[in-house]
Formats: sequence, C-alpha cells, structure tokens
Amino acid sequence: MGRSQVEEMKTDTIRLPDKRAIDTKVYEEEIRPWLPPEIIDCHVHIGLEEHCGPVSEERRKEIWAIEVGLHQTWEELRNSHRTLFPDRQVQSLVFGNVYREADIESGNAYVLNGALDPRNDAEALLVTRPEWNPKVVAEAISVGFVGIKPYPDLVAQGMNEAAIYDFVPRGHLSVLNQLSGILMLHLPRPGRLADPQNIRDLLEISEQYPSIKMIVAHIGRAYCLPTARLGLPYLAERDGIYFDLSANLNTDVFEYALEMVGPERLLFGSDLPVMMIRGQREHFDDKYVNYTNGPYSWNVNRKDPEEESRYTFYVYEQLRALIKAVTRLGLGREAMEKMLYSNSKSLLDRSSNDRLQVARSATVGLRNAFRARSH
Repeated sequence: MGRSQVEEMKTDTIRLPDKRAIDTKVYEEEIRPWLPPEIIDCHVHIGLEEHCGPVSEERRKEIWAIEVGLHQTWEELRNSHRTLFPDRQVQSLVFGNVYREADIESGNAYVLNGALDPRNDAEALLVTRPEWNPKVVAEAISVGFVGIKPYPDLVAQGMNEAAIYDFVPRGHLSVLNQLSGILMLHLPRPGRLADPQNIRDLLEISEQYPSIKMIVAHIGRAYCLPTARLGLPYLAERDGIYFDLSANLNTDVFEYALEMVGPERLLFGSDLPVMMIRGQREHFDDKYVNYTNGPYSWNVNRKDPEEESRYTFYVYEQLRALIKAVTRLGLGREAMEKMLYSNSKSLLDRSSNDRLQVARSATVGLRNAFRARSH
C-alpha cells in the first residue's frame, strides 16, 4: 500500500455531504430522468490538506474557489458522487491541487495511488510544472497517468499575464503528442476564451500536435455569453478540441456551445469539490455573481433566508442549466448521454488505444534493431 493511501486511512475528518430534502426533490424530478446509466466526470480535483501550504488573504480574494475547495480525499470524492448520483455509476478524470501553494509532487503521488485503486474508478492527469524536463511527462504516462494538467498559476507571470506556452512548454507538448495523451487546459488571461492570443495558441497546438486529446476546461472559462460568442466561432471546426462544462452554470452559454460545436465535443465535468457548495449564479453581460449560504469571506451578496433555504448543489444547478439548453434546442436525452458519458469514454479509449499502438511500434522497432545486430 502506498504512503498516500495510508494517509487517507488515517484521516479522521472525512467531510460528508449534507443532503437535504430539496436536493432529493431536484434530483428525482428534474435531473435523474435525463441521466444515462453511467457518467464520466472529467474534471475533478483531488488532494490532501497537508499537501497545500498557507494561503494568504490576498490570494483568497484573487481566486474565490481556493476558499471553497482546496482539498478533497478519494473517500470524500466517492461520498460526493454517491450523494449527487446515488443510482448511477460514476467514473472520474482527476488531478491534484494546481495552485502555487501546493506540494505538486506529493499531490501527484496521491492522485496516482488513488487512480490505481479500483474502488475509485478513475483516470489521472499529472499536474505539471513548466520547468520540468519533458522526460517527466513520458515517465508519468508510463506509470499510469493518461495526460497532463498544466496550470497558469504555476508560472511567475500569473493567471492574468501568462500565455499558454509559458505554462505548457513545447517540449511537454511534443512528448504528449508522441504518446497521444490528454491535455486538460485552463485558459489564462482576463479575456479567457475570447483572448486573441489564447485563440491563436489553441489553433496552433491543434495543428502542430494533432495526436493530443485537448480538453479546454470550463468552455474556455466562458462563463458568460459574450465571452463564448467572441471565442467559440474560431474553434468550431477544430474537431480535435473538446470543451468540458465544469463550473459553468449558464444556460445561454451551453445553448450557444451546443449550436457551435455540437454535443459530440462537450464533456460533463463537476469541478468537485468546489461545486458541492449550495447556491446559484447570476449573469450580467460578461460578469457573474455567485450566491451561496456558505461561510466564505467573499460571500457578501446574500439572498433572503427563505430563498437560501431552497439552494441546492452547484452541480445540480449546472445540470439544470444544461438540461434547459438541451430542451430549448430539442436535442433530447441522446445529447445528454453523449456529454455525460460516451464522449469522454471515447476520448479516454482512443487515448489508451493510441498509446498502446505507440508502445507496440516501439517494441517492434527494438526487436528489429536487435535482429539486425544479431546477423
């Protein structure tokens, strides 16, 4: 048993989700009828509390999600999925803590140990530092990771100034392309999906590294419709670029994404543990406001107690918004099945099959070289 698994067993403060009558009502009446028998959650954070250092007040104000979901054990993830989808089988694509305060190496080890445990039914992405030798990526995939999760917070320029290549170096991309790995990409810069530099870099990566299975997280952080409209048209014809729906609660954005790229390139992701908070999100032009009843320092926008009593999980609000978008377009349950299961299943299977083919080709090459030397 690995060290990280032992650490999990010693944890005596497992957080259990608080399921209420409103959650059961929303699930049974609004969500459950639309769900396929199996679900793949392609965007999940996993990590132990001790793998993250102190977080300053300034940083909490900069990134609101830090205060909500900085750590989550494997057991907590299993409990959350059972709470959210009690009668469904859920598989996950997971990665460790991505913030600069994190012990990235220990987090990756914990993630891999858990992904190798069949109880968790999960695949793992390696959180990378841009200064790492590309060989680290190859070694990680050889031991069980299926791809990488770089993050703009891990470079000196920071989230707002970094370009994609600053935190996803070409050496890493070359190795990932050779091994047909998955790239989970969180877009930097205030413009997010609408940023011209981001668009150019995404198009270039898709052209120069065609074997990479690219997932643009959070629909490119297009949480509001104006951002989606400015960015998605440039990527609509790039079949190799997928978009996960995590942390997005905007029906209009979902509807636009379904129209522009179709349900075949959209992937359900929960962004757990962040999206286990209760509340709702309101959108105004290109801004949004989170409402919740949680005890967070940024939670200064409150509704009246009666309305807050009706709050359910953000994950359920995400699915409500997605179902509404699908209904508007008359797409039905087949589209939901693609987004919640078969698209991710196909992506993971193709990545696995392509890596197996690469390994077989390498083995044939080594055998041929050996035979040539023996004559």
